[in-house]
Amino acid sequence: MATETAGYIGKRMKRPNAVPRLTGQETYTDDIQLPGMLHACYVSSPYARARITGIDSSAARELPGVVDVVTAADLPAYARNDAAAERVFFFLCENQVSFSGQPVAVVLAESQGIASEAAGLVQVSYEPGDAVIRGTDALGDTAPVVRPDRAGSDADSHPNLSGEVRYLHGDVDAAFDRAAVTVCRDFSTYSVHQGYLEPRSATAAPGPTGGLTIWTATQGQFAVRTAVAQALGIPETDVRIEPLTVGGGFGARFMLFEPLVGWLALRHGRPVKLTISRSEDFLATTPAPEKAIHVELAASEDGSITAVRGDLTFNTGYFSKTPYGPAALMLGSNYRIPSYDITTREVFTNRSGTGSYRAPGLPQVAFALESAIDDLAHLLGLSPIEIRRLNVASGGDPMFDGAEWQPFDLEPLLDEIEGHSLWTETTGPWEGVGIAIGARRGATDSASASVRLNADGTLQVVVGSMDITGTTTSLTQIAADVFGIPPERIRVTTANTESAPHAGRTGGSKILYTVGNAVIEATDHARQQVLEVASRELEVGIDDLQIEPDRVSVRGADEHYLTLARVFERATAGESPYAPVFGYGNQANQVKASAVSACLARVRVDPDTGSVEILGIFTVQDVGRAINPSEVEGQIRGGVLQGIGIGLYEGLVFDDNGQLLTGSFMDYALPKSVQAPSIEVKLLEDPSPHGPFGARGVAESPIIAPAAALGNAIFDATGARLTELPMTPGRIWRALNTR
Repeated sequence: MATETAGYIGKRMKRPNAVPRLTGQETYTDDIQLPGMLHACYVSSPYARARITGIDSSAARELPGVVDVVTAADLPAYARNDAAAERVFFFLCENQVSFSGQPVAVVLAESQGIASEAAGLVQVSYEPGDAVIRGTDALGDTAPVVRPDRAGSDADSHPNLSGEVRYLHGDVDAAFDRAAVTVCRDFSTYSVHQGYLEPRSATAAPGPTGGLTIWTATQGQFAVRTAVAQALGIPETDVRIEPLTVGGGFGARFMLFEPLVGWLALRHGRPVKLTISRSEDFLATTPAPEKAIHVELAASEDGSITAVRGDLTFNTGYFSKTPYGPAALMLGSNYRIPSYDITTREVFTNRSGTGSYRAPGLPQVAFALESAIDDLAHLLGLSPIEIRRLNVASGGDPMFDGAEWQPFDLEPLLDEIEGHSLWTETTGPWEGVGIAIGARRGATDSASASVRLNADGTLQVVVGSMDITGTTTSLTQIAADVFGIPPERIRVTTANTESAPHAGRTGGSKILYTVGNAVIEATDHARQQVLEVASRELEVGIDDLQIEPDRVSVRGADEHYLTLARVFERATAGESPYAPVFGYGNQANQVKASAVSACLARVRVDPDTGSVEILGIFTVQDVGRAINPSEVEGQIRGGVLQGIGIGLYEGLVFDDNGQLLTGSFMDYALPKSVQAPSIEVKLLEDPSPHGPFGARGVAESPIIAPAAALGNAIFDATGARLTELPMTPGRIWRALNTR
């Protein structure tokens, strides 16, 4: 893809939409107000597992302003399915409640306040039953069956086993028998919420002549359109998604209750809005899954890792949605390990279900693997950097599923770590340093884009992708560079599903990598059309022309020019010999660009309390090419801070009955600004052969390594190996006092 630049690539540019976001003028989903709109409010189960024996909505219906109370009995046959495989198709529970917070009814009223009050008046009778909450308990002989509809599908498997994959190669037993040293550890990690600030919300309205429009904050508008159409049994062409600003996504904001809200709008012929509360968001949406990870490593005397055994259990809740297969690949694929035996599975429990969270599953897997590798280094008397240099994979090496890593090189990243002052300076009492690497093989999608010339000589770039990480800014710079005009004369717009070119979901660090290439093609197509018009009008060859900020001029004769506005005028005039300037790009990039980072942390531990002070944290990442260094550095700092949160603070804590104990920001410990250390970032640029101007995906890699680096730093400071995330002061104190 394009590598030559006209000067706008690599420049620091402010986001075009920064002002409305910073001044509170941006429109979010809950801001949508439509004439005649009804407000919806869930009635949710307080039990993790129970049978519904009755629902009395009479008191709620008598409340002035209440329009309807809908239960599963009111749903059409296609939507009455307690056995729905996916959360988006599970409208309301009919018979058996399977997780705390599961919706059993929905109230519709003329205002949000009335709907909320009425929901509290709906009386639901339950017969509570035994529930299984933790993934490690789900496969026990006495564990209650979470999904009876799935039981019996495989007589040899436990009914709570949702899926299982094994990666096996080489003679693992022999490698362990011959090993000079081995490490065996069990790790566990809590489920974590993505921590977005905007609770889930969706608004739907029936069209005056049919069809349905849905306003939602989503990372994938085309996926939402498909799901709504499938759930409601209507053609996709009858569904229009109006994507709105996403108030934080991080992998969670794809879809949830859009089909239900759409059905309610069609049922009443009026717009309907459903915005859930913060506590409902914490309790019953799609957090990252809880995990239990067993890892064993074998190494020879020189430090070569010869084998790995692994056993991973992902708690998927009631719906199968964990990255148990792809995440397990990284339990060793980052290193050259000739023999491996890894089994990974997801299990059903009585929780709400799970979803993606930035580099799904990889921060927790890296915590286990990178901790075990540091243990090997300690046993062998090697430095943590040395053992990684000996074993780290590079481009062309095989992964455990047989695929090859695309080109990357971690050696320069380790060089940066080794030369950094956080690593080289002597540590004081109860101080330690730790490192970890984070590698991800990337993702890709097909994508389209269009570019048109406007009457004022500016360019309009239209895409179908959602901007949650500043991609609009980078796409603006890409178009500016290809066309040859300043970014200020380009506007990038995300259109709705009715008019936008197709794009995949915004996730997997792939939008710039895929849509960026489509924008290059579309912009170059539009540029050639402009040059063809100018060539004929100015009666010179195309090679004799140059594009300047607002015009096309003849090289060496600047007085001979045609403004871009005039090009538009000539191309759109009556009986014009020219077609309107409209470029399009279609890309199907099937090559994934590897993304790699390394993290170095320095900490001080208080032995009396177990509290951790981060003295410094440094991340170096190969970004391929930084289209906008400010955006790239911001994404890396944000990822590192989220990794710190996973490592030291965050966790959804449930009691044995499935009740969430950390259901608000008062209880769920996101790192606050006063706890956020200064995060130093170093960008390395080894261009990807297939990315726009060499760019690689950026946003997911930096979250992978920080928790592991902090764990290794704590070990270096204290000699205590932490095996649970988050590494809270209480856990650290107990580890110090049980060595």
